[in-house]
Amino acid sequence: MISHIGTIDVFVNDQDKAVDFYVNALGFELREDQRFGPVRWVEVAPPGSQTRIVLCTKDFPVYEEGKIGRFTDIQLVTEDIKATHEELVSRGVTFTRAPEQMPFGGSNASFQDPDGNEFFLLQPPG
Repeated sequence: MISHIGTIDVFVNDQDKAVDFYVNALGFELREDQRFGPVRWVEVAPPGSQTRIVLCTKDFPVYEEGKIGRFTDIQLVTEDIKATHEELVSRGVTFTRAPEQMPFGGSNASFQDPDGNEFFLLQPPG
């Protein structure tokens, strides 16, 4: 049976710029960076995470217009949203919504990568 989610694609214009943001601003690890013919395969992930984000460009066979600069529906989890928000802002991350308490008891915020791809930052209840 299915054990976990392997990768999620996020489309970017410039993989080098994206790697710099995800590794240096968000603190992700660069897990893979290699070429398969004309396609450069780049994976990043939070330390310890099984699920990786593949930083795709328009060269990927599954690219469709409008995949860059959209809401990703990806929720990144933190234990302390206020501290994480402050740290990411100090690293130049642009938030589109500051942390706020949610009716279910947790907190969330939203931020963008340099290409305008938007992510949730979530602190679960408890």
